[in-house]
Amino acid sequence: MPLQIYRILLIALGAVTLTLLSFAGAISQTDKIMESFENGIPEGLDATGSLTLDNQRMKHGEQSLRWDWRGNDRLTFDTRIGYRKQRLLTEQDTGLEHTDSATGKVYEPPRGFFVWIYNDQPRQQRIRIEFGREDEVDCWFDYNLDFKGWRTIAVNYDRGNMMGVPREDMTRMTINAPNTGSGIFFFDVLGLSIPMNARTIGPNPQLPHIDPHARLVTQYEHNLLPASQLTPTYPIEALDAQTIADFRRLEEQAAPYWLSESEQAKWSESKMEAIEKRYAEFGIVREGDQIFGRPLVKDNVMFEYFVELELSREEAMEGLMSWRYDFGDVLLSIARAWHYTTSAQIKARLEEMFINLFDYGVDQGFDYGAGLGWIHHYSYEIREVAPAMFLMRDPLQRHGRLDKAIEVCKWFHAFNQVYRTDMAYGWEGRKACDADDMQGLLTSRLLCAMMMPDSPEKARDIKHFSSYFSDVATAYANALDETFKPDGTVFHHAGHAYGYGGRGIYGSARTYDILKDTQFEASEDSRKRIAKVAQTYYDGLFTEERMTSKAFASIRFSNYKSADSFKSMLEMVGESYEPLDGFRMLPYTCVGLKRQKNDWMITARAHSKYVYPFESWGKSFFAFPLFIANGYLDVSYPDSLDSLSPSMGKAIWYDGIDWCRWPGATTVRLPYDQLATRVGQVRDEGGEYLFSDQAFSGGVETSYGCGIQVFQFKGHDKYGLESFTGKKSWFFVGNKVVCLGSDIRSDIAEYPVETTLFQCSLTAKDDPITVNGEEIVQFPHEQLLKAEKPQWIIDNRGTGYYVPNGDVYLNRIEQTNPDPQHQGEVSGDFVSAWFDHGNAPKGAEYEYVLIADASEAEMKAFAEEPTIEILQHDSTAHVVALNEEDATAYAVYSEHGASFDKGAVSAVDKQSTFIVKEEGNQLRLSVADPDLNIYDGQEDLLPDGTRTELSIYEREWFFWPSRPNLVRITLKGDWQIAELTQPMETAEHQPKVIAAENGFTVIEFECRDGLSAEVLLNRS
Repeated sequence: MPLQIYRILLIALGAVTLTLLSFAGAISQTDKIMESFENGIPEGLDATGSLTLDNQRMKHGEQSLRWDWRGNDRLTFDTRIGYRKQRLLTEQDTGLEHTDSATGKVYEPPRGFFVWIYNDQPRQQRIRIEFGREDEVDCWFDYNLDFKGWRTIAVNYDRGNMMGVPREDMTRMTINAPNTGSGIFFFDVLGLSIPMNARTIGPNPQLPHIDPHARLVTQYEHNLLPASQLTPTYPIEALDAQTIADFRRLEEQAAPYWLSESEQAKWSESKMEAIEKRYAEFGIVREGDQIFGRPLVKDNVMFEYFVELELSREEAMEGLMSWRYDFGDVLLSIARAWHYTTSAQIKARLEEMFINLFDYGVDQGFDYGAGLGWIHHYSYEIREVAPAMFLMRDPLQRHGRLDKAIEVCKWFHAFNQVYRTDMAYGWEGRKACDADDMQGLLTSRLLCAMMMPDSPEKARDIKHFSSYFSDVATAYANALDETFKPDGTVFHHAGHAYGYGGRGIYGSARTYDILKDTQFEASEDSRKRIAKVAQTYYDGLFTEERMTSKAFASIRFSNYKSADSFKSMLEMVGESYEPLDGFRMLPYTCVGLKRQKNDWMITARAHSKYVYPFESWGKSFFAFPLFIANGYLDVSYPDSLDSLSPSMGKAIWYDGIDWCRWPGATTVRLPYDQLATRVGQVRDEGGEYLFSDQAFSGGVETSYGCGIQVFQFKGHDKYGLESFTGKKSWFFVGNKVVCLGSDIRSDIAEYPVETTLFQCSLTAKDDPITVNGEEIVQFPHEQLLKAEKPQWIIDNRGTGYYVPNGDVYLNRIEQTNPDPQHQGEVSGDFVSAWFDHGNAPKGAEYEYVLIADASEAEMKAFAEEPTIEILQHDSTAHVVALNEEDATAYAVYSEHGASFDKGAVSAVDKQSTFIVKEEGNQLRLSVADPDLNIYDGQEDLLPDGTRTELSIYEREWFFWPSRPNLVRITLKGDWQIAELTQPMETAEHQPKVIAAENGFTVIEFECRDGLSAEVLLNRS
């Protein structure tokens, strides 16, 4: 690695923590990116006191700058600072190939100052760091010195974290020593002006004045300081024998998660060689009470702060030790080996290595109070540390390190937040647990208390943890907050996320399992919530590979595959899994799920005012998600996950997909340059999250497997689609989905509107489909099925489509379309069918029935005698008779409800979804209001009536609760509630009869969170 590195100014955009996109922009002079003193003391750097180079303490390369100071000494560095205000980047600069510079403005990250500092002893003093022009000071900040060892200094220039006003022509940095006393500082990895993402800087004991970013996401990384200031509220109580016995039981239940019997059986002394080799890489040396070693860093400090060096991750970390892959991993390996070995000699050596590593880590800055700058995602980085400390609590106690280990672990895991069950992440009344926190920190937070010596304080802290776990961490989170939602979905990035969520569920289930059968056991409500989200998680996994279909895909749009370790999550909370045989409505992700155990699974995907349709990022991500949530309807089979995914996850997409023809979706056939996502930036946030302004999206589920899903849609102004509107409904019964669309309109004259029935890759050109009983293998082939009579089709995956009216276009062709990242064109053979609603339709509609796992005999029989009847199909309501179940299903779109002449229902007073099933002299009534009803109005509406794009994490309703909606249904006849077969879980009041007179009965449902309630009614 070069000893001193210069640059022509390069700019970098940090997109949350998912990607870094770099680009070049020339300026008239060069600046240093990083000064690591490898070429000596640079020109212009001087100090009163003594300046030397040191080759024992360093954070990069082989040496650092040592400053022996006395009171009022000053260190000055006369050089161009390189600060500049944030600049708007051009499309070429950003490297975001899908960004439209006219509509998606992207700014470079704000500049910041960074340096590693080593303090030889803690002192209740501070240094002041100033920036200016010669003796003129423009901006400055103070830095507390209450620590020993390495720390980072990371401060933005112009985000309110410095006093004064920075200038672009600053040419001097000054570090003012404390006024009194003397000491030694070491400095390394100096960046006078580096890209510093303001979203991820938070306060710490050295820089307590830093304000976290205004984003409302949990920001668990930046609550360490405020959390550490919380104190216990439970009283100290004397220990009794049962409590001590419970301590031991907790330890017994925790140990197997990190100590494997199979691994212990394979343990041999020969494994010590590998452990010794990895330990030696740290280069740890003791000299008296001093300890030295190779630099230990969290990786991203190097390859994100110093991205302008244009180094690979491996190059940036050359000669450095990583928090996780070195420090945490070796600590846990030593701890496990210590438990596995029976050799006293080996135990002693492992103990010595562990204590040395621990002391080295503390000296390197892995210590209480460490503010390590941009430490985002550190739950992934430190998840081995607390288990290692817990397993080695006895050796740590013997060597006088246990109290320090507990202190360090409690700091990094923000343990003290468990002392407040009335707040989460600094907000009173909030109930939430970040998915990363839940998977990486939650169990470790419990271990922080469990490693304490037996004491009343230990019992108090575990009790606090159990209460926090039960009441806050596993509670249902509101709106966009994380992680568990009332419908059983799991949130991260303000949306349903299987990968993050699966890990979060596992973390919570593991924690519950450790606490069970003791006085510290989590609440029954907590157990039920964990079980519900685990059940929902499994419901969406299909095939032997346990994967999700594209209906659940987000960010990278790969099909998520569940980890083998997640198979037993329900068993961990005392439940077992039976594959879903029925319908689930998931309103917090706008996905309907109809499944017949492991035979097939139907999924429908939409979006709403409260559920974004997709999360989109830069050029390494998917370019064409615009219409994936506009009614995508697909079927999964044991040997075929969905229409668009190659089998068993061999690739993410088939080559040649037409990105305007998502199965089931209604779309405008935009040119690809207009269709490609336009990733911009809003208040430091990258990514694209285009919520609708329509709240009516969701549906009702029943105890007998039927369901309704509705989707009232309107395109987003960002893509010029504000005139593109319509209503889509799905009615699920047996293996059938009745698909209705109405009021479809668009004012876009240039491009047609289509509703796709299917788009399937052909495994061979002669892969057959069936049309009205005739097998078609011709290729290429195009056909128009006229609306003169009902038509039926079975595609090459075995899914049937019955079309009672409407022209259907069918083709079997080679398609050439952009690849998923819009980097070039790819081709593939496909068969597709669709309705063409024409250019600028005004009130177009469609109707068809999808039949999963269809046979020719079944399709022919259904075509001759359909078991469904469409009773109403207009702007007011979509109503379908599901004759197979003696049920009638209602999707009422009119805000003021509707009246009905036929059937048991006379009227409903508002938009809603409900199904009435006749069971002899009884009625079974299932009801849901899909509107989550979180806020009034439209937050992104500008005074001119257009909609703008807002920051995903600064929406003021981010953790507001869903408010109740009252739905009143009037039935013909006199009825009374005989049984509440499905309560409305989050409602304060359950369904009730509010009027019964003149031959009519009015039943009121308090609806909330888009959930369903069901009652069984008897005639009075």
